[in-house]
Amino acid sequence: MGTFSNLFVLGVVISTHLHVVAAQGVFDVTDPKYGAVGDGKKDDTQAFTKAWADACAATAGIPKLVVPKGKTFYVGPTSFMGPCKAKNVTFELGGTIVGPQNPSAWDTAKGGSGTWIVFNGVTGLLVNGGGVFDGRGQGWWEKSCHQNRHLNAPGCTKIQPAAVNFWGTNGGAFRDITVTNSPMFHVTLLKLEGFEVYNVKINSPEDSPNTDGIHTQDVKQVTIADSQFRGGDDCVSIGDRSSFVYVRNCHCGPGHGVSIGSLGKSGKNADVEEIHVERIEFVGTMFGARIKTYKGGKGYCRKISYKNSNFTNVMNPIFIDQFYLDVGVSDTPNAVSAVSISDVTFEGLTGTTDVKVPAAITLKCSEAVPCTGIKMNNINLTPAVPGTKLTTNCSNAKGAILGKVEPAVTGLISSA
Repeated sequence: MGTFSNLFVLGVVISTHLHVVAAQGVFDVTDPKYGAVGDGKKDDTQAFTKAWADACAATAGIPKLVVPKGKTFYVGPTSFMGPCKAKNVTFELGGTIVGPQNPSAWDTAKGGSGTWIVFNGVTGLLVNGGGVFDGRGQGWWEKSCHQNRHLNAPGCTKIQPAAVNFWGTNGGAFRDITVTNSPMFHVTLLKLEGFEVYNVKINSPEDSPNTDGIHTQDVKQVTIADSQFRGGDDCVSIGDRSSFVYVRNCHCGPGHGVSIGSLGKSGKNADVEEIHVERIEFVGTMFGARIKTYKGGKGYCRKISYKNSNFTNVMNPIFIDQFYLDVGVSDTPNAVSAVSISDVTFEGLTGTTDVKVPAAITLKCSEAVPCTGIKMNNINLTPAVPGTKLTTNCSNAKGAILGKVEPAVTGLISSA
């Protein structure tokens, strides 16, 4: 009996010790030590930065910053900086984080107007929890030059804050989170390698300007999957120096499609390759599978594929444009160079096209640097309004038709 009692006591001691160790690894922003209120009004920014400092400095296990469910936290422009001492760290968002509602509140806010929430240099970061980042961007949309450029509105803003930003977060993941009403880009991935995005919901009005869902730049080995994008610009936009990016099993719409670019602005060099997009449901989008480059750019965009996706009432299902924004606002109107576009495959693409734009397939390539290695196979696009004739628009493109393509592409120069 004595032995059993000793074992029982020992078990309680071990259990209690493990509980304490686990508790030491959890950093709840509402802990009195940090003081977050979570009423959506009080500025909880300092509570978050204090909790993050402790989580990032912790060494045992996987430290976890917790933002509890059922509360709304007002947080201003904030950077969660690394490197952290632990190999991995978790930011568990169960509740809602809201940003400043009035653009004027950003004028003197720490961090300026370029970003809202930044995770910088945190290797092995996991952001999850089922919660919401709400950028409350309405005030910014109304001031946007992008929105009002045809109105010549005085005092408009060219750059609005991007909501959630992952910079240098190698080996990180962003899962099971909603990002809504961003002033500009919802999520940016910058200067990182080995990053995963799963089950993320992007949600902003269709007329919200420049609100890309996810934008990548200077990244390698990125997967974006099983997510939903509804906004006012590209669902996913792939920027310069992006390689081995995989986008699959996503809903896109409303929005401007899954786009590579724009690349080569102001004559800059582009370096984009191995971008693979598949099993996307495009619904009511302005574009679907799109590559866009500025005239006068340099470098390359190569080894690209758009496969096994469906279009519902999409205006421009397949679109390559080496003259992006060439009407009146091109940086280099007389340029003879272009970003080289090569080895692009369009395969297994079906669905309906909005008849406002009868050209269901557009390959608008440069005479100076033609598109090469274009492969098209098993494409069946029909008009959303039966009886309407769809056309194609193809210039300076070389490649091959490998299987049935409807509507038929004329003007594709055989490279066989």
